[in-house]
Amino acid sequence: MDEKISISANDLPSDLVAALLIDARRRSERDEVFWSGQRTAVRARIRAHVPGRHPLRITFAGAVILFLAVILSAPAGSPPHSVPPAASVDPDQQLLIAVEHALASSTPQSLAPLSPFEQPHSTSDKTQTIPHKEHRNED
Repeated sequence: MDEKISISANDLPSDLVAALLIDARRRSERDEVFWSGQRTAVRARIRAHVPGRHPLRITFAGAVILFLAVILSAPAGSPPHSVPPAASVDPDQQLLIAVEHALASSTPQSLAPLSPFEQPHSTSDKTQTIPHKEHRNED
């Protein structure tokens, strides 16, 4: 029942097709006054949809409002004290320091019998502590 009828231009007589084309062209022809009115209407729509003419002022005002909001929402008083980070312990450095102290100290009792064979140290050749950073560079 709901059959659609489709008619193409080839099914119509050629004089009827020519008449329809002439009528369509005549109806589409508009004078300069019409096109001028169309241009004016299009420009008015474009102006209505363009955001503010001074976007820099709006951006600046927004930045000022945001700045004031942050300042006013910040708690008053002194800033919180920061906790210093915990010192890291390097076991290699601790061992090195222990060995240096042992070398700098007097001879232990268990090695006392060897002390006569020990070479005398001059006072300027005392064991010096080498900083931790220099040991890393020696590797």
